Amino acid sequence: MHQTVRDHWITFNDPLEGRVHFMYLDQKGWVSTGIGNKIDQTAAADSAPSPAERSASLALAGELRWLNADNSPATADLVAHDWDKVKAHLHLARQGHKAFQPPFTSLHLSDEEIDRHVFAKLDQMEAFLTARAPDFSGFASWPANAQLATLSMCWALGPAFRFPRFQSHVAAREWIGAADECHFTPDEGTVRIRNRLDWEHFLLAGAVEDRGLPADRLALDLSDVFGVQGALLILGYDPGAQDGADGPRTQGAVRAFQNDNGLDPNGSSEDPTALAELSARLSAEGFTVLGV
Repeated sequence: MHQTVRDHWITFNDPLEGRVHFMYLDQKGWVSTGIGNKIDQTAAADSAPSPAERSASLALAGELRWLNADNSPATADLVAHDWDKVKAHLHLARQGHKAFQPPFTSLHLSDEEIDRHVFAKLDQMEAFLTARAPDFSGFASWPANAQLATLSMCWALGPAFRFPRFQSHVAAREWIGAADECHFTPDEGTVRIRNRLDWEHFLLAGAVEDRGLPADRLALDLSDVFGVQGALLILGYDPGAQDGADGPRTQGAVRAFQNDNGLDPNGSSEDPTALAELSARLSAEGFTVLGV
């Protein structure tokens, strides 16, 4: 993958998945941790594992460097204890990860370990995906935006997903068609935001190729609130959910950016001076900026 995709990966996913330092159940009842990292080999959602599935799951969990409350390394028995305790409470899955925070669980991961694991999984995912010839064999030369959007789909669905029409489009580098076929369900919550982001990035991939722009730079579009929210997140400001709504949190994030850059703090995501400064800051970070 292009380096810019790798550099942007955590910034892209953190607002969608959150950063969780302990084991929890995702919405489908699979034990997870980190930034949406599943450590559960149970085949069926919302179900107890078979002995073989439990063993495979504990092997996955054991790849992580778990720590006790005093930051000493956790034993394999303690890792198994936390995994079993979380998995045994399937009824809590819909309550979100906070239902499993310490003292419910006893172990945690450092930020450094979460990042290490995220990139290890990203590399594994890319290797699996690019081995799926011919649909993804040209992945290395794709525009960075198309790489990011496809890897985003893999992060949510796994790299073995089967979307025949989508695969046909990317094999032919038909990025608008890929945008039309990249959505998955349930299209709600953060999945809806991920679907919108993937759609946007495939369209941007088309613009990059049509205009002959550098393929190894991520392109961003600041023509609407959704794009401005994404730019603010990249630069370390918090507009809330990237939902395209020009609400108080988005206005507050724009105002904070304006204050930090000596601009009129009017909070408007359409302010030309603020957009020009956003564009300049993003260009300095290695992004190609459209829509300004």
